[in-house]
Amino acid sequence: MRQEALLTVYELAKANPKVLFIGSDLSEGTLAMMKQELPEQFLMEGISEQHLIGFAAGLAKEGYIPFLNTIANFLTRRALEQIILDVCLHKLPVKILASGGGMVYAPLGPTHTAVDDLAHMLNIPELNVYAPCDALEMTNLLKLEVDNPFPAYIRFGKGDEETVSNQLQDSEDNQFKLLGDKDSERVIVSTGVCLQPILESLKLIPKENIPLIVHITKLNSFSPNLIKLLQRKKRVLVIEEHQEQGGLFTKLLHFYCSYGLDASTLKSISLGFGYIRRYGSQIDHFKHNGITPENISRELLK
Repeated sequence: MRQEALLTVYELAKANPKVLFIGSDLSEGTLAMMKQELPEQFLMEGISEQHLIGFAAGLAKEGYIPFLNTIANFLTRRALEQIILDVCLHKLPVKILASGGGMVYAPLGPTHTAVDDLAHMLNIPELNVYAPCDALEMTNLLKLEVDNPFPAYIRFGKGDEETVSNQLQDSEDNQFKLLGDKDSERVIVSTGVCLQPILESLKLIPKENIPLIVHITKLNSFSPNLIKLLQRKKRVLVIEEHQEQGGLFTKLLHFYCSYGLDASTLKSISLGFGYIRRYGSQIDHFKHNGITPENISRELLK
C-alpha cells in the first residue's frame, strides 16, 4: 500500500508543482524517479520527526501541499505536539502518510507498533483521519485529498493486501461503504485492512446469518444514515487493528450514546489494551487477538 501511495504522490506532483514529497530517513531508492525528474519537489530529511512536521507546516503556509511519510508510531507519538500546534491549529493542508499502522512492524518490537495512533489523531480538531483497506482505495483517496484544504492523517497497511474495496458499494451519503444485505440482523463494522479477514470469514458463516459489512474509511464522525443501519440489530461486531480504547469502537460508543442506541449489541475485536510484549509478525498478533476469519465467524454468531 505504501508503494502505491508514494507513486500516486509522484503522479500528483507531476500535475501540480505545489505538491511536495517529504520523507524521513527512508531507503535510498524511495521514489528515485521523482527525485531525478522533480528534484525541487522531493525532499528527504533525517530522523527528525518534529522537524519534519514543522518543516511541512511552513511549506504549507507558503502555499505548498506537502505529503510526508515515515513510520506511524514515530509521527503520532514523537511529533504529536507539532501536529497539533504547527499543522492543525492553523488548518494547513499537510498530508501525513503513516506507514505501518497497527502491527506491521511488530517484529521490531513495541517501539515500532502503532496501536494507539488513531486514539491520538482522532482527538485533534480539524484533522481528517483515514484508514483505507487496500491500495486501490488508498490511491483514490489521495487523488481527492490533494484538493482538500484541511490536514489529513492517512494510515497505511503493510502492502500486498488483496484488492477488496472494489467489492463495496458507497452509502447514499458517501460516508461509508457497504457489502451485503441491509436487512441482516448481524453487522460487522471495520476500518483499514481488517476488511481482509472479515471477507474471508464469510466463507465460514451459514448463508442465513451472512452479515452486513460496513467499512469506514474516514473515522472522524459518523453520518445519521449509519443509525438506520445499526439500530435494532441483534449483533454488531466492531473489528480494528488498534487498541480497544480510542479507536473505532470508542467512536461507535460515543455515536450510540449520542443517538440513544442500545450499545449492549456491540462487541469489540481489537488488539486489546496494554503494551505489546509478545514477539511475532502482524499475522501472529492477529491470531493472538482473534482477528481471524475463524474467530470473527464465532463471535458474530453468538
